[in-house]
Amino acid sequence: MGARDTRWLLATAVLLLSCNRGREGTPGPQPAPSAGPSAVPELESPAAVSPPTASAAPSAPAASAPAEAGHPAPVGGLWLACYSGFAPRTQPKLDVMRLGLLCGPQNGMTKLTDTKEADVTEGGKGREHAFEAQAGDCYRIFAVAEPSVEDLDIEVLSPSGRRVAFDSSDDRWPVVKPDGPFCVTEDGVHRARVQAQRGHGRYAVEIWRLR
Repeated sequence: MGARDTRWLLATAVLLLSCNRGREGTPGPQPAPSAGPSAVPELESPAAVSPPTASAAPSAPAASAPAEAGHPAPVGGLWLACYSGFAPRTQPKLDVMRLGLLCGPQNGMTKLTDTKEADVTEGGKGREHAFEAQAGDCYRIFAVAEPSVEDLDIEVLSPSGRRVAFDSSDDRWPVVKPDGPFCVTEDGVHRARVQAQRGHGRYAVEIWRLR
């Protein structure tokens, strides 16, 4: 083998060695990085959530209008029920005071006069109790007599002498009117006339007003 051939062989060997080293140094395909903790998307904390605006908040329900104050029925109802269990005893003044308290305040009435007492005789003229009244106001009269008076009656007269109301019961404790108050149309002094239809004895009377 000549020198020329030897140089060719050496050059070829060097070239082959360089190519092999180049292949060994070239990095191959890299695997995809694994998903670590940092790869998990961060959730928004509740504190970070902004509160809803006032326009988004539900509106509060409107307050209901206050209920109207209750008023007793014009007739019947409490006007009758207030004395449904009442039974007079033997002392007219105490009895009529008890009757007035049972039926007056719970029906919105106030006592207009003091409790009055008097005697009546069957067939007699009777007794009158005057009270100042105003047109448009309503009134109720209670009376209770002793057991010796079997039937006590009341009638109410206007300033002009017109009969405004009267008692239609047949007992010794009339209520005028039985099913509710009577209302007047005239200003001035009205009179409650009390008479004994049967028997004689003492009675007590009260007048109550409803405005």
